[in-house]
Amino acid sequence: MKIAIIGLLHHPIAEPFAGGMESHTWWLAKKLIEKGHDVTLFASGDSDPELGLWSCIEHAFVNNLNAQTLLGRQACNMSAYASVIRQLCQQPFDVVHNNALHPFLLLSAADLPMPMLTVLHTPVYKELADAVRYASARNTLNRLLAVSVSNSLAKDWKPLIDSDVVYNGIDVESWPMSANTLAKKQAKQALWYGRFVPEKAPHLAMRAALKAGYNIEIAGPIGDQDYFEKEISPLLEDVRVGRTGSNRVTYLGHLTHAQIKQALLQATVFVNTPMWEEPYGFVYAEALASGTPVATFRSGAAEEILTSQCGVMVEERTAEALAGAVSAAAKLSHQDCRRRAATFCHIDAMIESYEKRYRQLVVTQRRLDQRKPHHVIEPMQSLVGIAS
Repeated sequence: MKIAIIGLLHHPIAEPFAGGMESHTWWLAKKLIEKGHDVTLFASGDSDPELGLWSCIEHAFVNNLNAQTLLGRQACNMSAYASVIRQLCQQPFDVVHNNALHPFLLLSAADLPMPMLTVLHTPVYKELADAVRYASARNTLNRLLAVSVSNSLAKDWKPLIDSDVVYNGIDVESWPMSANTLAKKQAKQALWYGRFVPEKAPHLAMRAALKAGYNIEIAGPIGDQDYFEKEISPLLEDVRVGRTGSNRVTYLGHLTHAQIKQALLQATVFVNTPMWEEPYGFVYAEALASGTPVATFRSGAAEEILTSQCGVMVEERTAEALAGAVSAAAKLSHQDCRRRAATFCHIDAMIESYEKRYRQLVVTQRRLDQRKPHHVIEPMQSLVGIAS
């Protein structure tokens, strides 16, 4: 199939990944290409050129001087995605896979000459909810299919749109676990990685690990400098001068996937601290694939991914509650963690689920094409219709 994938523009779809969305889109494109599909990735020009890249903006927002204000980002989004829509109207794609989370693309879905699968990666918020409501009302021909990445997220969106559930997946085989790798795990070594932002609360992971008597490594890009300087830097300084005892906190910086794998191989427990209802959580899957049990808060999709054999969840979102989970999780079986990743978090299952839905949309489109001559719209006709 000829598949258009539309990505987010905030960060490049390339390593080192800024977060789960960038990693997910990269792996989705890579695996579809490996299966023989003709893939075009619409993303920023600093994304991976090996993924059939069509650059709709020169630089991702993080590297784009024009996108450093809210108004600038809005203008860049509209300009970039308008160019994507023009390309979709001119190229014979079989299906569009929308990973972009931007309302403009949903508003134009019914006007495109091919069907769209749109993935709801995020909880309900007004701008996207309004676009989903509009697109759902116009979906009289069933050319739009919505997918949620967990049951908890599908329930959140259900008042607005019915969505299939396709769990995210990772390339489990690329995350090593063997007797040799298990021998590398260090006693009482915890790990946290992700973006340093308040809603991910790495300061709680640091405090929980120290309270449990563990060393902890922390890694990832700094998404909120003010938060980092207020919550993370003082803790690092306290550890440096010995105010927190003998246990260490080490900031590793922004790591590639290969470096994250090495850090997970040494960890006896992975700590995650979402302060929101996280729709999925790639870090869970990656930790489990490495044979590393998880200590986390009970939120979002955590209890869909984790079982009592591979993770410990606590209700209270505090360092004190999480400290007990750190100690308990570290005692769980590495093999059980790996088994859970292989059976529940595998990217092959995700790709097959998406292919099944692509075929469903293509069949629907072909039936419609057989009923009457296909109406090819001019690119600006769609845009003018949306704006009016």
